[in-house]
Amino acid sequence: MLSLRRAAAGFAISAVLLAATPALCADPAPNPRSEALARKLFAEMHMDQMMVGAMRQMAPAMIAQARKANPNLTEEQAKAVTEAVTESMDDVMKKVVDRAIPLYAETFTEKELQDLTDFYNTPSGQAMLAKMPLLMNKMTPLMTELVPQMTADISTRLCSKIDCSTMNTPPKPKT
Repeated sequence: MLSLRRAAAGFAISAVLLAATPALCADPAPNPRSEALARKLFAEMHMDQMMVGAMRQMAPAMIAQARKANPNLTEEQAKAVTEAVTESMDDVMKKVVDRAIPLYAETFTEKELQDLTDFYNTPSGQAMLAKMPLLMNKMTPLMTELVPQMTADISTRLCSKIDCSTMNTPPKPKT
C-alpha cells in the first residue's frame, strides 16, 4: 500500500507543479485583445475538454504503474485510484486552462491567435479536434510502456543529484 501512496503522491505533486508552472513563469499581463483571442481560441479548440480527456486517457497507464508498484492492488483500490486521479486532474486541468490563456496571449501575436482560431473553424481543424480522442486512445499503450521507464529514469537522475536515501525517512521530531 505504501507504493500505491507513493504513486498517488507522485501524481499529485506532478499535478501541483503543472498547475503552478504558468504562474511561476508568467510575463507581464498580455494586452486585452490578445487575451480575448486566446479565450476564443481555447473555446474553438474545446481546450478544457481536450485537456481533461487527455488526462483521462492516461489513467490506464497510471493504473498499470500502480499495479507494478503494488501487485496486490485490488480492483476496488484500482477503481479508487482511477477516480481520485480523474477527479483531481479534472480540477487541476480547469485551472491550467485558465492560467494558460494569458500564456497563449503573451506567446502568440494577435494575427497568429486569429489564424489559429480560423483554422479550428475549418473542416481540417474540426477533424483534428474530433480525432484527438481517438489518437489519445492509440497513444495509451505507448504511455503505458514509457511511463515506468520515465519514472525509473527520473529516479536515477534525481538520485545522481541528491542523496535519495534520506527521502523515505520520516522527519526527525523537534526537541
